[in-house]
Amino acid sequence: MGVALLVLGAVGADLVRRGLHQARLPGAVSAGGSSRRVRRDTVASAHGASAPADSTGSSRSRVRARIAEEADFTYIAATLLETDSTIRRWPDERLSRPLTVCVIRDRVDGFRDDFVANLNYALGRWNGVLPLGLSAGADSASADVVVTWTPQLDSGKTGRTDLTWDRRGYIRHAFVTLATHDPSGRLLDPQRMSALALHELGHALGLGHSTVREDALYPVATALELSDRDRRTARLLYELPPGSIR
Repeated sequence: MGVALLVLGAVGADLVRRGLHQARLPGAVSAGGSSRRVRRDTVASAHGASAPADSTGSSRSRVRARIAEEADFTYIAATLLETDSTIRRWPDERLSRPLTVCVIRDRVDGFRDDFVANLNYALGRWNGVLPLGLSAGADSASADVVVTWTPQLDSGKTGRTDLTWDRRGYIRHAFVTLATHDPSGRLLDPQRMSALALHELGHALGLGHSTVREDALYPVATALELSDRDRRTARLLYELPPGSIR
């Protein structure tokens, strides 16, 4: 509840200071063993669900009230701290057909075939949580989500997810990079790779980090199963309209 109140208080102060101007473009967000980077398209896509017609202060107030109500059961408020108080998710039209996932099996140092099975394990855990499904087997040119491996990442991370979204707040593409080695140079075992894939796929769906260690979206990825908070946060994210809550 404290995090939610912090978000709502910051939003209220910002409304007084800045009015209803558009939120600034956020930079990289990183902490612990994984990171999420996001960027916005300069041109909004012409496809997908339209932006919510009711964008008045009253509508945003209802969204903020809903977030406050769920503060004890989700980490949606922490997610909004990472996205400059902007809800970003895949468009409603994608609820009727799965997001396509391309798995690039480059034989980088440390890669093992088991890692693909670990990724599929993580895909299976997220499928069923939302009406939005994930389906592997697409090619890189047409895929919504591309997953690849690299020997190591900089800044002490083992995973990174880059998101692209349009002006309405709808995610249009996700690129997930998983490291085969941790920052000390040790090869990740299959269990750690499963936890890492579970975490980064959460970012690909639009979730930010949690402050609770048992959650899959805790900055240091160790959870092998989604917690109730993971599920509730993901469901709430897709019940809220995209865009700024300011």
